[in-house]
Amino acid sequence: MAEKQSGHRERLRERFDKGGFTGFHDYEVLEFLLTFIFRQGDVKPLAKELIKTFGSFSKVLDASVDELENIKGMGKASALNLHAFRQIMAYYFQNHATVDKEQITKMSALVEMLRASIGHKPNEVLFAIFLNPKNEVLATKEMGEGTVSQAAAFPRKIVEEALKQKATSIILAHNHPGGIAEPSEHDETITTEIQKALALIEISVQDHIILANNEYYSFNRNSKL
Repeated sequence: MAEKQSGHRERLRERFDKGGFTGFHDYEVLEFLLTFIFRQGDVKPLAKELIKTFGSFSKVLDASVDELENIKGMGKASALNLHAFRQIMAYYFQNHATVDKEQITKMSALVEMLRASIGHKPNEVLFAIFLNPKNEVLATKEMGEGTVSQAAAFPRKIVEEALKQKATSIILAHNHPGGIAEPSEHDETITTEIQKALALIEISVQDHIILANNEYYSFNRNSKL
């Protein structure tokens, strides 16, 4: 039995080596990932159970450690390891953007980075990307967690960080967990307050992106800035 399972793992790795995840089912990608957490045994049933429970590969990675731990066959350590892969994705995008001085030129790349960074958060998180005159990323930072509209300190914190980073412009983003990708009246108010505060030190707000489920809303594209 152990030899059969070892052969199955090897076939998964060979398929990946030849063409990446092309042709893989959701559960097979998750199964491949689980082989690095569970060094032995058949993890296909567990991969299928996780997909069934949470609904998709992405939702499995978005699940909390507590939620993952409750699945039979996981346990605390394996749940933590799987959750860590999700955090590594966010770290990769943020590190790549700052260390490699990535230029923000495409909305698709911007949204991809934001989804990796805050798309999975269970609470609203205000996120800021600080840019130089070449539109290169100087830094990315979570500015606070909770209800964005109720955080009166956000404008001051963002001004302080923008000065620290020597930014000339910023992009704001926050998530609407379980909601829709549309700005509330409070979202518009806080965006205006931040915009006015930054204008005093000649720093512009390029955009404010709202993420919700698989959708996003751009203040700039909807002429809200």
